[in-house]
Amino acid sequence: MIRIEDVLANMEPFIDQRALEDFIARGWVRPVRDKTDYIFDDMDVARIRLVCELHIEMKFEFDVVDIILSLIDQLYESRARVDKIVKALKNQPNDVQSAVLECLKKNEESGEAII
Repeated sequence: MIRIEDVLANMEPFIDQRALEDFIARGWVRPVRDKTDYIFDDMDVARIRLVCELHIEMKFEFDVVDIILSLIDQLYESRARVDKIVKALKNQPNDVQSAVLECLKKNEESGEAII
């Protein structure tokens, strides 16, 4: 867990406290808040770096950053769902796994959407 001072020290000169608090207010970063400070994890720090790249370095406007982050979040959610499906499938008997894989092959060959 990382406190705001450490995040700012590691991100200097790209971001200051006002900008980071703006990122938080916009919902771009969602750290935990204790009684006195924000607490960031590694994912928060990675997201702050991404937002800095998008908004500060690449100069994307706020609404564009909102869209990009929303699409990234949707992609991660989809990947997590697929991982759960794969894990559930691995726990099935071999004949069930084979039937599902065969169905996926047929759908792919016919151009149908898988899900």
